[in-house]
Amino acid sequence: MDLEIFPIKTLKGRITTPPSKSHSHRAFFIAGLTESISVINNPLSLGDVEVTINALKSLGVKILKEKENKFLIDFHKAKLIAPEEPIDCRNSGTTFRTLCALGLLTENGIRLSGEFLKRKRPILPLLEAIKQLGAEIEVNEDEISIKPVNVIPKKIKLPGDISSQFITALLLITPLLKCKGRDATIIELTSPLTSHPYIYLTLDMLDQAGITIKQEISEDLMGNLVIPCSQYYRGQVYNIPGDFSSAAYVLGAATLAENEPEVIISNLDFDSPQPDRKIFSYLKEMGANILINPHEKMAKIKKGISRSPLEDFSIDCRETPDLFPILAVMGCYTNKVLKLYNIKNLRSKESDRVSGISRELKKMGANLEEHEDQLIIKENKKLNGADLNHGDDHRVAMALIVAAMFAESNSYISNVEIIKDSYPTFIEDLQKLGAHFKIK
Repeated sequence: MDLEIFPIKTLKGRITTPPSKSHSHRAFFIAGLTESISVINNPLSLGDVEVTINALKSLGVKILKEKENKFLIDFHKAKLIAPEEPIDCRNSGTTFRTLCALGLLTENGIRLSGEFLKRKRPILPLLEAIKQLGAEIEVNEDEISIKPVNVIPKKIKLPGDISSQFITALLLITPLLKCKGRDATIIELTSPLTSHPYIYLTLDMLDQAGITIKQEISEDLMGNLVIPCSQYYRGQVYNIPGDFSSAAYVLGAATLAENEPEVIISNLDFDSPQPDRKIFSYLKEMGANILINPHEKMAKIKKGISRSPLEDFSIDCRETPDLFPILAVMGCYTNKVLKLYNIKNLRSKESDRVSGISRELKKMGANLEEHEDQLIIKENKKLNGADLNHGDDHRVAMALIVAAMFAESNSYISNVEIIKDSYPTFIEDLQKLGAHFKIK
């Protein structure tokens, strides 16, 4: 699906935030490994999460869609049995990395393939940790094979600064390992955690499912995680909250309006431990006026970001990497100098998000400097329309669509169906608010 984007001045209306992708992935994995029935209400079930759902089904997990937004999950077998053919994880990092760890629980091992491998996304440190726990691993350009041989809980070392998904994958799987000589798996961090709020999200959901994990993490985000073995997941009902990461892209669009917007975004649980709640403080610092109603789980944008010269400022993206693309776009419209830093790990996401967003915004006329671990966006008077390329990255695609909505002329972007990986109704929601697109 190709999109022509026409410039607009303002947005008005109300939309509902889609379900949290991070919560949905974790809920399906936990429920799929629970030896009783679980219920998941209002999950994201398309894009990357659909990859997780299909992978679990191929392993013998029963997943029944009872209603449009309600799933029943049941798994009561002694062992997971993987199919003979490789499981295609496409480019879903959470799916691929968690299935690597899950190979420790399978009867005869697991084979994985997908775009994830073709893009050479980081995986080797996790594979080394899984190998230390007792797996035989074979790796080539097209496939990874993981076979449990002598799985024993033990102390393993793992870097924390490459991907939080390494730690999440092991946290989801190692509680189920049987005790053999040791009573716990210990993850020793060899470098500080990156995106650590996502680790805490995993720990919170594990705690709700009855799993005990001891955290020995210091203020410098170093330390150990101690995971007792021979634990069991408790069947429960999961109510998936709205996704602040997705909401950020609509919030960004609403606050770019020249005229006063009247946009309401609902289904925002401000008690949720999602790190991307910080988008509100970032936008307020840029000059936006946003009213938050935690009781009603909604936010109302009253005034867009200021276009008058304000003080320069910086944002540390270590905790909120998914906000980087939309923050870069916002920086082009603030008349400030915005520095986004601690972004090096974003070069190994679904794409090299730093180079991708920099290249396309420069194509639109943005004044910016790209460095290895930071992006400096200088004062911009306007952005021009352009033929844009998202590099098959859903968050880059959404950010570029927002940038194009307020450019000086029409823009074009192809294959926008990639946004279904996290926000299936993004185009429709923007149209409800007054965006002008031509879909081809």
